Amino acid sequence: MSIEARRVLPTKINLIRLRKEEQVIKKIRKVLDEKRNVLLLYVREAIEEYEEKYRKATELLEDAYRLYYKALMKAGYEKVKSVAETVPRTFRITVGERALFAVKVPTIIPQTETLGKPSYDLAEVPPELVEASTKLKEATLNMLKLVETEVALRSLIEELRKTQRLINAIDYALLPAYDRAIRYIRLILDERMREEFIRLKMLKRKLAGRGA
Repeated sequence: MSIEARRVLPTKINLIRLRKEEQVIKKIRKVLDEKRNVLLLYVREAIEEYEEKYRKATELLEDAYRLYYKALMKAGYEKVKSVAETVPRTFRITVGERALFAVKVPTIIPQTETLGKPSYDLAEVPPELVEASTKLKEATLNMLKLVETEVALRSLIEELRKTQRLINAIDYALLPAYDRAIRYIRLILDERMREEFIRLKMLKRKLAGRGA
C-alpha cells in the first residue's frame, strides 16, 4: 500500500493520522529487521550443518563402496549379488514438519526396522561385505538428515528473501511516500498559517485606522 501526497486532504487531522501510521510502519520495519537478523543466523547454522552432513555422507559412501569392491574381489560377483538380493528394496520413512522461527521445515524420521538386513552366514562372506553393509546403512540415514537440512535451508532462504522484500518496500516505497505526504501537508498548513497571519495583521491595521 502506498499513498500519493497530493491526493491527501491537507488537514491537521490527516497530518496527525499520517504521523501515527508512519510510526507504526517504523516499528514494523524494526521487527522485520530483527526477524531478518535471526533468519540470517539460522541460515548460517543450517549451511554449516549441511556442509558437515554432506561431508559425513560422502565419507560413509566412499568407505562403503571401497569395502564393497574388496568384498567383491574376495567373494565374487555372484555371491555378493545373492546376499544383496536378500535386502528389501524399499524402507519406510515418516515425514512431518516443525516450526523454526515461524518457518515450517520438514522432519524425516526413518523407520529403521523396515530398513532390512541382508541374510547371510558370517562364515560364508568376507568381513568387508558386513562392514560395507553397515556403512551403507549409516550413509542412508545420514543422507535423509542431509535432505531434511537442505529443504529446511531452502525454506529459510525463501523466508529471508520475503522479509528482505518487505523491508525494501518499506524503505524505498512506503516510508518515502509517507514522508512526502507529511511534508506536503505541513507545507500547505504552514502556508495557510502565514496567510492567516497576514490577513489578521491587515485586519488589525484597518481596525486601528478606523479607531483613529
